[in-house]
Amino acid sequence: MSSRQLYYRLLQQFSPYAGALVATLFAVGIASLTDVVLIRQLQNVVDALGPNAGTHGAAVAGGVLASVQGWLHRLPAVDAREAALWTIPAIIMALAFLRMVSSFAGDYGSAWLSNRVQADLRGKMFARILRLPNGYFDRSSTGTTLSRVAFDASQVSQAGLNVVNVAVRDSVATAGYLVSLFTIDWQLAVFCLGLLPLVAAVVIFAGRRMRRLSESAQHAMGELTRVLDESIGGQRVVKIFGGQHYEQRRFDDVVKLNRQLAVKHAATAAMNSGIIMMLIGVTLSAVIYFALVRAQAGALSAGAFVAFMGSLMAMQSPIKNLTKINEPLQRGLAAAKSVFGLIDAPAEPDTGTRTLTRARGDVVFDAVGFRYGVDVDAASALADVSLDIRAGETVALVGGSGSGKTTLASLLPRFYDVTQGRILLDGVDLREYRLADLRAQIALVSQDVVLFNDTLAANIAYGDPAPDQARIEAAARAAYAHEFIERQPQGYLTEVGENGLRLSGGQRQRLAIARALYKDAPILILDEATSALDTESERQVQAALERLMKGRTTLVIAHRLSTIENADRIVVMSSGGIVEMGTHDVLLERAGQYARLYQTQKQLAH
Repeated sequence: MSSRQLYYRLLQQFSPYAGALVATLFAVGIASLTDVVLIRQLQNVVDALGPNAGTHGAAVAGGVLASVQGWLHRLPAVDAREAALWTIPAIIMALAFLRMVSSFAGDYGSAWLSNRVQADLRGKMFARILRLPNGYFDRSSTGTTLSRVAFDASQVSQAGLNVVNVAVRDSVATAGYLVSLFTIDWQLAVFCLGLLPLVAAVVIFAGRRMRRLSESAQHAMGELTRVLDESIGGQRVVKIFGGQHYEQRRFDDVVKLNRQLAVKHAATAAMNSGIIMMLIGVTLSAVIYFALVRAQAGALSAGAFVAFMGSLMAMQSPIKNLTKINEPLQRGLAAAKSVFGLIDAPAEPDTGTRTLTRARGDVVFDAVGFRYGVDVDAASALADVSLDIRAGETVALVGGSGSGKTTLASLLPRFYDVTQGRILLDGVDLREYRLADLRAQIALVSQDVVLFNDTLAANIAYGDPAPDQARIEAAARAAYAHEFIERQPQGYLTEVGENGLRLSGGQRQRLAIARALYKDAPILILDEATSALDTESERQVQAALERLMKGRTTLVIAHRLSTIENADRIVVMSSGGIVEMGTHDVLLERAGQYARLYQTQKQLAH
């Protein structure tokens, strides 16, 4: 996407607030015009104080002052000097009041619009994040995504409204001062314009370099956020394995990169502004010389000379701002590329149209194959896996790490789509169902329980827009969680803290089971739900799981083979395929891979 397309799309974010945008820019323009008119009043003041002010004050006065004085001359007993005495201060006071009102309106409107659009962009980014496929998160770090939402969105607002604001304010001011210069002495004004082509060349060169540096800075900031996220999130691992020096070195490297890019960016911006101001300074010196020559020749009055020089000096500030506008513009465009890249990222495929109220629970894996990523040469995680699971049946998946059992379970709720074969639910391909309807049929309890920083009740009823307290308590009782919840300071309304860190492992697992019971889905996935628990906690959780599994199609992933002895079928996987299948007793009799795994674990337990 080109810079023009990026900026056009960025400006489109303001279209819902077009009225407020026009009003804000109008107020900004009025504020700039009042500055120009105030500077022009210098001519009236100086000429009114001159030796001929008494007889020619009204004649030399121009613009607003001439109109006001013309009206005052119609009044009896008001001469030119008396008119100048009252009208000049009155006009300046009126302009100052108008400047105050318009400046406040412009600043307030700018802040309101900028923050509103920034909030809209963050809302769109978060909505897209919630709908991104799992493959996106496999490729992108959490820190980089956080940086896009928190940092890049604010940079986009700089490239949006603030740049337009500065462009309008300083363009109006520059145009106003140019008009003032031409009306005072057009020959001197033309001389001043000879510098513009050279200024434009400097701006274009600096802009291209700042764009490249800004894109590098966005990436470096994402890396900084990623390192922070990993180091803080894994602080226990860092401490126990003595990784402080390693993490400090990683952090120092990324901070150094950010610092170097920031210095290069500042140096480019300083060079851009400095060269332009030097060119303006050279021109200003020449203009002053010729203006003095024309004033001595009588072509400029004292007031006109003062007004011309005042306008020329005042014009430096808006020109300087206009030359600097490229810096936040390029930085914002680099951020916009990142923001819109996230917003435009393809969401999970949801092409299904078939609705599903409640499934029976018959699941068929038909010659399923799967590989991560789009590389056709990548190794397959699953290859030609076929498995029929009857409604209400409990099937356990066992095997070593990398055997494919977790991948197989992840295909059922369509966290990933099969790359070969198909998966049927009640005789229908999963891809034909609406994604929300499909996932409403599945509950998940995993080893890594995810709890949200909310109340215990809200975590149990998660996803329900209208939670039922009676159902919440019934689910908690069935999961053997009601007792410890009642002991909490505020019962079911107790906040669990970040990811439930105030709770023990067993308590968190029972909450996850209560959440699955509350959902009451016909299909259940248990992903090593008891592998990280002590014996007492495992006994309580196992009892809760038996209640949860009753009457549901259950797919169990387990490392502890002792927990799945009562499964209807045990499927042994290796290298992405099924190598054995049967009940616990049958597999032991075969003395195959399952029997070897079982005996090994039994020996280790003793």
